Amino acid sequence: MNSYCELIRFEYRKILRKRSNIITLFIAIFITLFSCVGPLMGNQYIKGEIYETNYEGMKKDREYIRSLSGREVDKSLLLETIEAYSHIPHTDGKYTDTKEYQQYARTYSEVYYLIRKAYNLNDWKEISTIVEDNVNNFYHVRQDMVEKNIEDTTMSATEKANSVNLSRKVKTPFIYSYTGGYTRFFSQMYTTAILICFICSVYIAPLFAGEYTDKMDSLILSSKYGKNKLISAKLFTGVSFSILLSIILSAVSFVTVMIFFGWEGGNSPIQLYLPLSIHPLTMGQVALMNFVLIMFGNILSAVLTMLLSAKLKSSFMVIVIMTVITISPMLVNVSEDVLWIYHLSNLIPVNMFSIGNIIDVFSIDLFGFILMPYDIMLVFAIISSIVLLPFAYRSFKNHDCA
Repeated sequence: MNSYCELIRFEYRKILRKRSNIITLFIAIFITLFSCVGPLMGNQYIKGEIYETNYEGMKKDREYIRSLSGREVDKSLLLETIEAYSHIPHTDGKYTDTKEYQQYARTYSEVYYLIRKAYNLNDWKEISTIVEDNVNNFYHVRQDMVEKNIEDTTMSATEKANSVNLSRKVKTPFIYSYTGGYTRFFSQMYTTAILICFICSVYIAPLFAGEYTDKMDSLILSSKYGKNKLISAKLFTGVSFSILLSIILSAVSFVTVMIFFGWEGGNSPIQLYLPLSIHPLTMGQVALMNFVLIMFGNILSAVLTMLLSAKLKSSFMVIVIMTVITISPMLVNVSEDVLWIYHLSNLIPVNMFSIGNIIDVFSIDLFGFILMPYDIMLVFAIISSIVLLPFAYRSFKNHDCA
């Protein structure tokens, strides 16, 4: 056991002794910190003049929302929102640039977002068409919209029924709360996950390919531990490194956005962020789910990197291929019309990082078992990683050293 641990420490030293790798890690942490606070930089303009800085705007909106926190999203709050928006005059420019919006409606902007999604409003002016009876039936109207979205999909009748049943478990009325820290975390984590994926590829690609380049493969395979412990130590190093990097950069992202945007909102329903979501989950639960899938998606990406590293014998080619695998899905929009293709596309590691894919409207009937997208993603990442690891092991162990 001591010899195995020493082999793992040796592999980590090989990764961390490279100055370029250390510099890359610090750059990654800096990029993560910078992207977390990026939205707070710059200014907001009204009629070509600076109205406030983005940081001042965030603090102002946060205080507005906090002033309403703890209230039920009910008839009273909805009518207040409609009344506030009724003060905004019709304008050819942005309605948010009007003094009436800033004075009356801005406090209720997040509540307006809930109304707009539930009532399917195309324009803020349409809010005045909502009569009091419809306000009383807000949650019925919202549920009808949710079920219409479900019905419009190409899911089977069984899958649709499951999604509808799940959506009816969402607890109402919603308790309004400030959730800016969590909503910023959701946006930030996609960037962080891509960064983790790229860095893992760069760091892990030489695990096997570097031995080919340095002409050390024949020596390793002829050594006492070369055909078993050293290879498994390399595989363990690759997987554990992806886990550690996921934890570190995710923690940096979480702490940074919470310090700047606010810590509260973890127990608030995800519907305050995604009003038509079918999932009875809180912000905190979704944030944890997002982190877990990012970590396992990056484990799968790390395993793919090691498999390619063992087969291709070129670190550069491994990095190029993994970069293509990471970036290309972001450039392709897969239609939901053919669901099996759509669901398969979401099993690509980079697509496991998106909140929209993780808690989508879909239920998936898999051989009689009804699963949610996040179930499929997690199970696929785990099983695929376990299946591919032996292939990476054998690819290096059995290759021709000549």
